[in-house]
Amino acid sequence: MELHQLRYFVAVAREGSMTAAASSLFLAQPTLSIQIRKLEQEVGAKLFERLARRVVLTAAGKAFLEHAERALAELERGRERVADVVGLRQGRVAVGVLPSVAAHLLPAVLAEFRAEHPGVTVHLVENDVSRDFEQLVQAGELDVAVTRMPVTLAGLGARTLVREPIVALVPPGHPLAGRAGVALRELADEGFVCMRSGYGLRELTDQLCAEAGFVPRVVIETGQLSIVHGMVRSGVGVALLPRLAARGAEHVVPVSDPHARRELGVVWRRSAQESPPVAAFLDRLLATCDGASELRPAARGAAGAR
Repeated sequence: MELHQLRYFVAVAREGSMTAAASSLFLAQPTLSIQIRKLEQEVGAKLFERLARRVVLTAAGKAFLEHAERALAELERGRERVADVVGLRQGRVAVGVLPSVAAHLLPAVLAEFRAEHPGVTVHLVENDVSRDFEQLVQAGELDVAVTRMPVTLAGLGARTLVREPIVALVPPGHPLAGRAGVALRELADEGFVCMRSGYGLRELTDQLCAEAGFVPRVVIETGQLSIVHGMVRSGVGVALLPRLAARGAEHVVPVSDPHARRELGVVWRRSAQESPPVAAFLDRLLATCDGASELRPAARGAAGAR
């Protein structure tokens, strides 16, 4: 069954005449008649009763007309939806974000994007495990993700957004409070408040301490960044966090070790850029980060597949 046959059938039913329907469709009448006969063969019943100067629907034709009109109407609505998506009047973008990114980096991006494209829905998925995001993007479950760099999976586009310093959160009255900087090795005897094992921020803490020659003595593990802040504020221990994740903390001391940095970037499937909403979101994300001096990395990472 061909789509044009449905259109021809509906036109004949509305006009009540093969001649009038052929004229409205800009077809020769014999061509229209052949297509109607093919459709009747396909559905297995006569759809029209041919009278002297007009045609009328048979019982089968009346039953079929409702479904043919509905199918054509759904097709037209589908075309309108596509036009809305292409024109960015509708659409959806699924974005993976680390919790600290969702709280401190994305609000400005989302506000500007929503102002530009109010009909496009942005669905945020929070996760603290960067490698999961790469797999979800590659599998098509996410369109883009803002995550730790570098990217490890092949075939993904990637661009660095932020290279941010690591800072130490210390309790009020701590000997390091107010210092201009601290070396990681000075924290070797401290008790640490950390995210649980498996979280990206915990992986980062363990890595930094290992590079400084010690294993952190973890006194509290949690799955909530806000709890890390609260425990440090209450004097339970110290914490190592990237600058974005440390926002709002009272006593923050920059870490002086040159390797103490976190690099954040955006990753995407190249095919996802064929979606206008996804391409527009990527453009807004990059433009906002490029325009924010406090987020601008020292050396911009190159776009492209890793």
